[in-house]
Amino acid sequence: MMKLSLIKKPVSVMMAAFLFLSLMTGLFNFRPQTAHASTTEQTRFLQLYTQLKDPANGYFSAEGVPYHAVETLMSEAPDYGHMTTSEAYSYWMWLEVLYGYHTGDWTKLESAWDNMEKYIIPINEGDGKEEQPTMSYYNPNSPATYAAEHAQPDQYPSQLGGQYAAGKDPLDAELKATYGNNQTYLMHWLVDVDNWYGFGNLLNPTHTAAYVNTFQRGEQESVWEAVPHPSQDDKTFGKANEGFMSLFTKETNVPSAQWRYTNATDADARAVQAMYWAKELGYNNTVYLNKAKKMGDFLRYGMYDKYFQKVGSAATDGTPDAGTGKDSNQYLLAWYTAWGGGLGATGNWAWRIGASHAHQGYQNVVAAYALSDSEGGLIPSSATAGQDWGNSLNRQLEFYTWLQSSEGAIAGGATNSYQGAYKAYPAGTSTFYGMAYDEAPVYHDPPSNNWFGMQAWSVERVAELYYILASNGDTTSDNFKMAKQVVEKWVDWSTDYAFANKRPVTDTEGYYLNSQGNRILGGTNPQVATVSAPGEFWIPGNVEWTGQPNSWNGYSGSTANTNLKAVTKSPSQDTGVLGSYIKALTFFAAGTKAEHGSYSTHGGEAQVLAKSLLDTAWGYNDGIGIATTESRGDYSRYFTKEVYFPSGWTGKFGQGNTIPGSSTVASDPAKGGNGVYASYTDIRPNIVNDSKWQYLLDKYNTSFNKVTKTWDNGAPEFTYHRFWSQVDMATAYAEYDRLINNGNPTEPVAPKAPSKPSAVAGNSVVDLSWNNVTGATSYTVKRATTTGGPYSNVAVVTQATYSDASVVNGTDYYYVVSASNVVGESSNSPEVQAKPIDVPIPTQGDLVVKYRTSDTNPGDNQFRPQLQIVNNGNTAVALSNIKLRYYYTIDGDKPQQFNVDYATIGGSNIQGTFVKVNPAKTGADYYLEISFGAGAGSLAPGANTGDIQIRVNKTDWSNYNEVEDYSYDPTKTSYTNWDHVLLYLNGVLAWGLEP
Repeated sequence: MMKLSLIKKPVSVMMAAFLFLSLMTGLFNFRPQTAHASTTEQTRFLQLYTQLKDPANGYFSAEGVPYHAVETLMSEAPDYGHMTTSEAYSYWMWLEVLYGYHTGDWTKLESAWDNMEKYIIPINEGDGKEEQPTMSYYNPNSPATYAAEHAQPDQYPSQLGGQYAAGKDPLDAELKATYGNNQTYLMHWLVDVDNWYGFGNLLNPTHTAAYVNTFQRGEQESVWEAVPHPSQDDKTFGKANEGFMSLFTKETNVPSAQWRYTNATDADARAVQAMYWAKELGYNNTVYLNKAKKMGDFLRYGMYDKYFQKVGSAATDGTPDAGTGKDSNQYLLAWYTAWGGGLGATGNWAWRIGASHAHQGYQNVVAAYALSDSEGGLIPSSATAGQDWGNSLNRQLEFYTWLQSSEGAIAGGATNSYQGAYKAYPAGTSTFYGMAYDEAPVYHDPPSNNWFGMQAWSVERVAELYYILASNGDTTSDNFKMAKQVVEKWVDWSTDYAFANKRPVTDTEGYYLNSQGNRILGGTNPQVATVSAPGEFWIPGNVEWTGQPNSWNGYSGSTANTNLKAVTKSPSQDTGVLGSYIKALTFFAAGTKAEHGSYSTHGGEAQVLAKSLLDTAWGYNDGIGIATTESRGDYSRYFTKEVYFPSGWTGKFGQGNTIPGSSTVASDPAKGGNGVYASYTDIRPNIVNDSKWQYLLDKYNTSFNKVTKTWDNGAPEFTYHRFWSQVDMATAYAEYDRLINNGNPTEPVAPKAPSKPSAVAGNSVVDLSWNNVTGATSYTVKRATTTGGPYSNVAVVTQATYSDASVVNGTDYYYVVSASNVVGESSNSPEVQAKPIDVPIPTQGDLVVKYRTSDTNPGDNQFRPQLQIVNNGNTAVALSNIKLRYYYTIDGDKPQQFNVDYATIGGSNIQGTFVKVNPAKTGADYYLEISFGAGAGSLAPGANTGDIQIRVNKTDWSNYNEVEDYSYDPTKTSYTNWDHVLLYLNGVLAWGLEP
């Protein structure tokens, strides 16, 4: 008989351990001042990183896209392992941020972002392929046509109609003013990496990876009931002349060919969160930081009600009011935002929706902080973006506080569209700023807030914010108080159910038991019975809910949710969730140290538990990653007929088969439909070729009882290496090393050499910069007048910048930089060269040229400057008297074409002429002269022309090389005064500096 022991937190032992631990010197230091010899956690992080990047382990495709998992036979959110998700990409960013921090190599982060932009952000990535080809037709005054959501997939397609007119989109004009267009800079959530479905990438056929989608039919549609379909649907697949559209929506006319994308807001928020930490940890490339800002700017669509209806307006009578501006903004990250438009000759239309359902698991207070606070450093360029994200930060923290149960777990969320159809709220429904409490927002199979991962993912971000604010000295604001209250209570709850080297005792239904063998049904400070289990870890698997929170009346009036109860169940060895959980514990511990100067009691317990979980988890590293064996009782659904198709609907799937096929069964009339059910394999027949299929089939035939719906001889077992899960574990080791180990008395080592030095010459000055180096306390700037040296020391500085004013114009200088600390000096950085010159002062008058570009690929076959002219004078100026000059190199003299992609003053009023520069100048052997017709009108005092979006190509479409072109600057992604684009008024230079 196993001996049971009660779990008690060994405070005396932990406090003894705490005496030997310190988090870091000073309250707040994201950039450690002393480098250490490799700790266990740092070594393990780098080993996991190597395992993830080892081609033999199979985490990445031939195009460099991260798979959802190494294995292929799996069905969860993606229904095949070699799909990928925006979630996977966002985790990839986080991995490379911490790799950059630990090694000084930030190039991997930039390559990851480039790959994300190429394969999962559906934009023209510089290859000329338009992946949102008709977004310019979008009408923000009529964003989309209403279609109700339904309780069962069998009740689809949903009728498109005008029951509720959509409200107005208040962001479109602002975003177009900022970026010159409304091409949405967000990830689509799902990509078929190897084109397994067979639909192909219609709009960019050079890519193997293809945009696809699954979930479309309401809250009850699980992965087992969804129909995979192409996101770019020209009706080649699906029903003849209808494609897949007629499965989801019903309309009077035949469905039009169309493209459509869906963004999962939590993933893009995580990518922004990662870039915030990159910036804090020494990364300084504004090109990519600005991309994160832009992503955050567009991510605001994820805050809006699905059809831009005024928040709370349908609560009492079930009739929503169309929003007229920010009144449809929920200031919470909803489950998704989506957008699309037409294809083909009649495709001159586009649409956009938000989502009405907000889940606690999708909120990201770190991203909101980064995008709203000057200390966060990623405030987007659009006029109201910072304010919106500031409102969202406070609203998200209120949301957590409202949803926190009496035990400490966080309940589901809220909706602005009750039952997906703007129905009136039932009497007594708890509300939050006019939204109705929803125990399981968005999906019910399984309930969306039962999985403990939703707890760990979300509250880990609250723990980060608690640490950030405490470290910044903000310990009195309401935001800090809410973050602290939420994470402190949550950690106290969750640590009662988390164990290292012990196994909790449960009954057959997964309930935790106490020493008397009784179920633990919630409450605070439960005493869970355990047995000794060296090398094992266990964390909660599921949470069951009863009751609801009190209606929200603001933080100052908030009270404990005594009627909202959480029952913790089903101990799990989910390694991905474990990684997030460890990070939550680690940031919480670090936050208590930052707030108080030493660990609080709970903080100390969290730190010790985090370390123990990390140590036990390492024992599960099988050489490919950290993984455990999973029992998959739900895999009987591979064989169940439950995917609904309406009566008479038949079409072609990408794998060559006809769906729903010939072996369907009649649908259940009680679910409201009139059609048939097919199975997973009826739709995706190629799954039977998977190497694991025969194992699953044999297990099903020998173990699954079709009467009782149970696995009599055990459920099938699989070991999965999910990409996001491995990154969660890798980053858990990295963050523990950064936040906890950097204060330990480990032996310091000399820092690494600085990377990415840059030298910019000016008039009698050279401005130098380089990447911060972990552990460096100073940098030595060295200079020579011949390449390769010998170098003389110029200065010793503590920041990663230096302006050398002891130079002579016309002289070539060669620089290297080394990093030092108490141990010693690094080797030199790569050499950079600069030649200061007597820079003439550019002409500046009342007329100013502003410039930006979204063209950050300097080697493609077009260049695309975007310009504005501003009149700062007191008199109007006729635009017909103005000419602009844009200097560049042609890189192979060929005939050229001038195009105006968009102009506020009208493209027909703008002309372009190509002029050869003879003799050629540095960075210029041609200039484009832009002139304006009489129809362009005049520019009033204080006015600007609005966007002028120019595109130039050679007639043979050969490439340009814009690197070092005089007028090209890829860092200017927001409008900036730019004196390298010249303005002539009546033939006289009025703005700029000639090359």
